[in-house]
Amino acid sequence: MREYENLAYIDLQKTGSGTIKKVLAAVLDEELVRKNLRGVLDDFDRSKTCFVSVREPLSLYISLFNFGVGSQRGGFYRALGRRGRDDLLVATREGFERWLDFVLDPQNAATVHPEYGNGPCDAIGLLSFRLLSRSVPKALPRMRKEKFQEPDQLRELLQKALFNDYVRLENIGGDLFALFERNSSRIQLRRPLTTAEALMADIPFVNSSVKISDLKPDTVSAALRKRVREREWLFYETFGYDKDPKGQPPKSLSPDADAIGISDEATRLGQKGGRRRRRKERRASR
Repeated sequence: MREYENLAYIDLQKTGSGTIKKVLAAVLDEELVRKNLRGVLDDFDRSKTCFVSVREPLSLYISLFNFGVGSQRGGFYRALGRRGRDDLLVATREGFERWLDFVLDPQNAATVHPEYGNGPCDAIGLLSFRLLSRSVPKALPRMRKEKFQEPDQLRELLQKALFNDYVRLENIGGDLFALFERNSSRIQLRRPLTTAEALMADIPFVNSSVKISDLKPDTVSAALRKRVREREWLFYETFGYDKDPKGQPPKSLSPDADAIGISDEATRLGQKGGRRRRRKERRASR
């Protein structure tokens, strides 16, 4: 997580997070309070706008495989190599399908991620587990303590997540622009924003993966595509990927000020005063 004065970003790996971090650094006129947080802190201020970046799950699995096996780096690559599973580290489409078959099997959850093996690995896939563990306060002890096996239990747990908005990699420029527009009265920008194209024009897209030829979502076997949808049902339904391969716009997760308890005029004025005071303090310290 990266937390600014009035905005926070939960970055899931291989969802355009490198690009989004560059955009935030370029357009926000706010101090970076905390960064590189793996877990969710208990003292997080929920009045802040908090968003997460997401991606269609099968495409995300492909990108994780490309990053690990194609580029020979990352946690997956090292963990499987240490366990002598070099047969799962072959940079081909067939190699990806063997790897994905292994990752989707709940019996391999502890090998894939130790905490995942202690969590609801029978009920959800790795990506949905990562979403919960990165965005819900005390998610890991919650999932160890309780037996989350029913869909409604996991949906209820996700309702405790910090994010109230999201950005899809498939529409990264448009979603970021809309996010800033929706929260223009609550966050501080260096300059007015005009269009999504202008926002992204000077920000190079960051992609550190080596792509494997002939490895695309539509070249993966139908059986594995079905298994991904079944295992990652929480991810698919939360962000609309069950209805559209590009996901659904995040309108339902963009509450107005009243919905998140900051509609009181005095509270708004207090927040504005606090922002002015912090800006003055930063200028004085330069």
